[in-house]
This record gives sequence, structure tokens and C-alpha cells, in this order.
Amino acid sequence: MRKILLFIAAMFLMISCKSQEGISYLEKNFIFTIEFYPSFTEPCRIILQNDSNSKTAIVDLFYNAENLPYLKEKNNLIPQRTDILLIDDWYKKYMGDTVYFKHLETIQISNKEFQNFADSISKADLSKQKSLEKEGILDGITIFFSFKTDTVDNIFSFRCPAPKDTTEFAVIKALFDLLEESYKLETTNNYIENLKGYFDFGLCVKYIADDPFEYRFYSHLSSDEAEEFYTFMDNLPRDKPVIFDFSNFGGMGTMFYDDFEEFIEENPDVYWLVNDWTIKLANEMEVKQDRIFKSGDEILRILRK
Repeated sequence: MRKILLFIAAMFLMISCKSQEGISYLEKNFIFTIEFYPSFTEPCRIILQNDSNSKTAIVDLFYNAENLPYLKEKNNLIPQRTDILLIDDWYKKYMGDTVYFKHLETIQISNKEFQNFADSISKADLSKQKSLEKEGILDGITIFFSFKTDTVDNIFSFRCPAPKDTTEFAVIKALFDLLEESYKLETTNNYIENLKGYFDFGLCVKYIADDPFEYRFYSHLSSDEAEEFYTFMDNLPRDKPVIFDFSNFGGMGTMFYDDFEEFIEENPDVYWLVNDWTIKLANEMEVKQDRIFKSGDEILRILRK
């Protein structure tokens, strides 16, 4: 009987150690630096740090000298040599000698959200992670990483990770989940939404509320999301007010216009929150002018009269 009990105890210990093996390295102090280089928008750097006192994520955008003339706000930009970046020689040649950082937000991460992050990447080991290289892709996104502890200094990169790249995609998804549960500022939200559009997370629509029903479109709609979009539209209520938030929406093909036009014929109580760009989309779909707004508060004020 004693031997059986010892065997059971040993097996329990082995299972317990194995279950913690994938995340034990995250329990130590570390600095995890992530640099996103998307096509058609500015890069960013996120520094995720775990130390004995707190868990934080610093989110910065950065620009090269060629971008500066096009920036509306140039205050508080911090110039730094590109040598501080994780980029390879090709990117250094493109970026030039100096980049200009714009701080977005320093995020305080709760223990719960950090644990969710650790659980999500339990099958990966950032201290040993290898690069994911893909050839023949002209656009998309490249991500460079640095994971450092007192004893580890691992640098790797991903090129356009897709869901089929199971481990790499899990790391990216875990990062976005962590950020989306933690940031506070609208500017950070807008940038993270744009960045998410470079990955196959499905339809770029967020459910916001149901009183009234509100859905936020971000990034863009493409033919790859067509079936998911059609299902989404079919399930919308026809007898209650609906708000479509297009305030951070990048655009869509005209193939989607018919479904929006059909929906507003069936439900005349649809309101559109737009910016200077997406108001053009609403006009092209012949949305009535008294249903187009640039303030969400104004929509709610009208609905709650």
C-alpha cells in the first residue's frame, strides 16, 4: 500500500511540474521587447516588463525622418539612434540613422491579466523561441522580439504569422489580449485596432453594447471575411436601434455596400458614427444625413430623448 501511495505522489509531482514547465520562466524578472513593422502605417515598440514590484507595458510609436513632414503633431518626439532597435540590416537601411519616438501609454498590468497571458503562451518558451521566416511576401507585417532575464538574451522574429503557425500565432494573440484588457487611452486603442488588422483574428468588428446595440468596425473588411460578415449582418436586430461605429474604420470594398443598404431598408433606426474619412462611405451607401454623426454622445442623446 505504501508503495502505491508513493507512486501516486510521484506521479502527481511530475504532472504538477510538467504543467508549470511552460510558464515557470515568466515568473522570474524579465524584459520582453516587441517591435511591430506593418506595411502602410507607423511601427511601434512595446516593452513588457515583469519585476518584483509591478508588471507594465510601455507602448511607443516611432517614425523615421521621412515621416516627419507629414506628422500633424511633432511635439514630444524623442530622437534616438536606430541602433537601439531590434531590426536587421535591411530595416536599418530603410529606417535611416535616427528614429523619433512618440510615447502613447504606460500600462499597469494586473496579476490576473498577466496570468492569462502566461497561460495563453504556456506551449511556447520565449527564452528559446526561434524565428519564423517566410519568403515571397511583399506586404504584411514583421515583428522583432527580445526576451531578456538575468541569464537569457533571446532575439527572434516573426514574418506574417498565421493561425496555422500555432505557437507563433498564440504569442501574438496573447499579446493583443493582454493589451486590450489593460490600456486606458483612445489613442492606444485606435493604434492597436489598426495593428490587429494585419493578423487573421477574424472579422474586425467589436461588440460594444446592447442598449442600444452598438458595434465598432476597425481596420478593414476584405473578401476573406465575407462569409463571417454576412452571418454577422443576418443576426443583427431589425426592430431595435443599432449604432455602427466607423470612427476608426479603414475601409471596405463596394461588395459590402449592398448588405448595409439592405439592412438600413429593413431597419431605419440605424446610426453611424464616422470620421472625416468614413463619412464618405456612409454617403456612398446613401445613408440619410440625419443618421450620420461624429459624436457618440450625440447619438445617445437622441436615442434617450
